[in-house]
Amino acid sequence: MDKNCSIYELEMLRAMGFRFIGNDQLTKAKRVEFDSLNSLNSQIKSCNLCQLCKSRNKAVVGSGDLDNGVVFIFESPDIKSDQSGVCTQTASLAKYLQMADIDSGKLYFTYILKCINKTTDPRYIEICSKFFELELRIISPKFIVSFGENCFNYLAKSSSFDSHRGGIYRLKNSLYLPTFDSNWIDKNPSKASEFITDLKKIKGYI
Repeated sequence: MDKNCSIYELEMLRAMGFRFIGNDQLTKAKRVEFDSLNSLNSQIKSCNLCQLCKSRNKAVVGSGDLDNGVVFIFESPDIKSDQSGVCTQTASLAKYLQMADIDSGKLYFTYILKCINKTTDPRYIEICSKFFELELRIISPKFIVSFGENCFNYLAKSSSFDSHRGGIYRLKNSLYLPTFDSNWIDKNPSKASEFITDLKKIKGYI
């Protein structure tokens, strides 16, 4: 056991379903991993790692088609997904996908943060990102699209959204396209054509 690992980190791993064993058992033990989205989602739904579990209705898991390997990533749940417990496209995004002639039935949708966040405290994403990273590891997407500046900042570890938006980059083993958030586009309609152009770039991958 790493001596630098804090009690908080150990409790976080325990809440995510990991089992701790003594040194005398290490030679007999197999590595504990989530081998499916079902097992990971079960842990997400019962998560109580932070204060957001007290204000949410439901923890929100990803949903959609995995066969094409195209994953749409948003920052945090809205009111509708907080009620349903499932991440799906918003009415706003559905409108732009239709304009771009993209079949939403061939996409997978998920959030970085798994509970609705009524604050601006960045610590919640840091805690919840462990679930998100495991989710991506299981899915192993071939193409990732993120929506909004905050998503880009987290995924790319960069703050230069404007200069990267609309480009296609390599993110680990996936292609990656950062673009606008559809709700922001609704408030800034002059950027709608650029947003639709961005969305059309994934057509060759689905």
